[in-house]
Amino acid sequence: MVRLGNPERQLRFVHVAGTKGKGSVCAFTARILEEAGYTVGLYISPSLVNVGERISVGGTMLSPEDFLEVFDVVWSAIGNVSEDDPVTVFEVFTAMAIVHFACKKVDVVVWEVGLGGLHDATNVIPVPEAAVITNIGLEHTDRLGNTVEEIATQKAGIIKQGGITVIGHQDYPAAQATLLAQAEAMGNRIALAGRDYAFSSQRFTPDSVTFDYEGVVLGRRVSLPGVTISLRGTHQVQNAASAITAVVALAVKDDFDVPESAMRRALEQTFWPGRMELVPGTPMVLLDGAHTQTAAKYLVESLHAHFPGQRFTMLFGVLKDKDMDSIARILAPEIDTVVLTGVPDNNRAASPWALEEKFLHFHPHESIYVKEDFEQAYRTAQSLTPEGSWLLVTGSLYLVGAVRKLMGLYTFVRP
Repeated sequence: MVRLGNPERQLRFVHVAGTKGKGSVCAFTARILEEAGYTVGLYISPSLVNVGERISVGGTMLSPEDFLEVFDVVWSAIGNVSEDDPVTVFEVFTAMAIVHFACKKVDVVVWEVGLGGLHDATNVIPVPEAAVITNIGLEHTDRLGNTVEEIATQKAGIIKQGGITVIGHQDYPAAQATLLAQAEAMGNRIALAGRDYAFSSQRFTPDSVTFDYEGVVLGRRVSLPGVTISLRGTHQVQNAASAITAVVALAVKDDFDVPESAMRRALEQTFWPGRMELVPGTPMVLLDGAHTQTAAKYLVESLHAHFPGQRFTMLFGVLKDKDMDSIARILAPEIDTVVLTGVPDNNRAASPWALEEKFLHFHPHESIYVKEDFEQAYRTAQSLTPEGSWLLVTGSLYLVGAVRKLMGLYTFVRP
């Protein structure tokens, strides 16, 4: 950043960390601000199909031409790389995003953490306009810690002195206590879910969720009855509420003008691929990146809320650093037939045979199939899905992205 002239200091950021819901909070927040007329840079990870998805402005992802141009700028600034401290791919992408957003002079950047928070490359930025921390669970325990308190401490690393922190709904009280203590220690103004803002009266249809939002954010009272979102999932209400709160914080702190009508339109229009995404066809395919114990729990809850009584065949693959026992225990009872596969082009993929061992504890042997090649596995899962049943593709977002590509779904446009 120093060699590049510290372009991050020219930008305003909404920095989003957490275990579950980071991408959705970013999607809601960016869409609300765009609908209100602002130019928004959005940085996310991982990309599902095209690496240009990680860096977008106004909903348009980085073109190959812009990608090469901004890569050249960053690569020139890196200079000689030490073998003892190599520059990672993620660090290069993060620097590219900052350079691109500064070049485009965006009004605000919605900025998703890659891993953790404290030591993440995205934490190179100055004090953000708001730090948002979503639901925290056990993930990446090899790098972030073995308890929710340790993981929450890493996530809380994005909280900087004198800033604003939005703390989303937390399943673990210990995680909430850790985040709250850090925000208070850093002299932040805080908006805490359940205390300063709340959501209630969720109503589910197959294609949407409607809920009521109430809050007092940095002294401003906000009431939004009957908000509708078209992102499915019981957890998406939490994410939408956190995004609303973050935008209200921007409105109070920086005089962002966001009419209620724009906020409602944006929330209803927000689309985020691979998150309870239903693709019409024979069979119907439901794509969801449930790759942690928490995500699996919310996936099952959401299936019951949106599609009560629906039967599923499941295609599943995950990375080997995940809690495979817990995920198998949660998902197996909900599924008629399980097809296990590897996550393509990823050296961290769990062996599908190792996954079979986990699922055998919770599911009949005769309805578990193992296919190492994901394309063959997808075709097998399709053929094993009886009429009236749906195919659920879940686990790693990398697997979901590979299946989306196989289905010809290349963009963030709703199918």
